[in-house]
Amino acid sequence: MPSTLINLPDFNVLKLTEEDKQRGIMYYQQRQRNELKETATSLDEFLKNLNIKVKIKNADEFTIPRISQLTLKTNQFNLTTQRYQIEDIEKISKDKNFLVGAMEVKDKFGDSGITGVFIAKKDGKKMNVDTFLLSCRVMGRKVENAMMHYIIEHAKKENIEKIEAKYLPTKKNQPCSSFLEDFGFEKTQNGWEFNIHKDIKLPEHIELT
Repeated sequence: MPSTLINLPDFNVLKLTEEDKQRGIMYYQQRQRNELKETATSLDEFLKNLNIKVKIKNADEFTIPRISQLTLKTNQFNLTTQRYQIEDIEKISKDKNFLVGAMEVKDKFGDSGITGVFIAKKDGKKMNVDTFLLSCRVMGRKVENAMMHYIIEHAKKENIEKIEAKYLPTKKNQPCSSFLEDFGFEKTQNGWEFNIHKDIKLPEHIELT
């Protein structure tokens, strides 16, 4: 019995993240967002009034524990459900061929913390998206578009010509089943592909830094 408990995902994250410490405050902030949504006349109005700010952070000693935690626990909006321990993230983040990052989301009601993670590997003139996930805490705000927008802009700077990604369906990740197609990826024999030369726009209600 003890060994079974230790092997559960919740016990794989040994460090208490900042998001764990602020959980009570975040629940209160979420109630405020729900109240705003109920009074808004449309989804667009609600999103605009949130004043959303998205910040992309590199994998480092401060973000790696949270990055690992999200890969281990996120099920709904998770394209591939790849699971990584802290030591795994530490290793690949030191590899120059990998792009590893986290997304922090803030709005008028407060800081939702690090709620998005992406891992992509450069392979010549293409980039493969290994992990792309979003905490259920910020689903419905289209912040995932900002995260993919960042990946694409980074790829352009690296002279990448195309981005490949996969959606591996599970019993729980149906909420992200249409994301790649909606964003502009095209279906291929092995998954999905994005033409780097496509013109993409950041959602108007989001400020990306």
